[in-house]
Amino acid sequence: MTTLTLKQVPPELLEQLRELADRERRSVNQQAIVLLEQALARPRPTFAEAYAKFRKKVGTIPPGTAEALEGLRQGDLGRKRR
Repeated sequence: MTTLTLKQVPPELLEQLRELADRERRSVNQQAIVLLEQALARPRPTFAEAYAKFRKKVGTIPPGTAEALEGLRQGDLGRKRR
């Protein structure tokens, strides 16, 4: 197995993790793995799904905004995938 080290964990977050691990009768390490597995197992919406949900919630947008957003989405912005 691979080792993962987390740096600069806020004390409040570590305390929450410890309390949850204690309630679930797990080690802090086991609890962290369970939480990571649960978070990564959740389905993630595609950009189109998230945008459709946003549009449904917000309603109409000013003219030209959709085209500007589309241009950004198709641009080569953000982190490079490895």
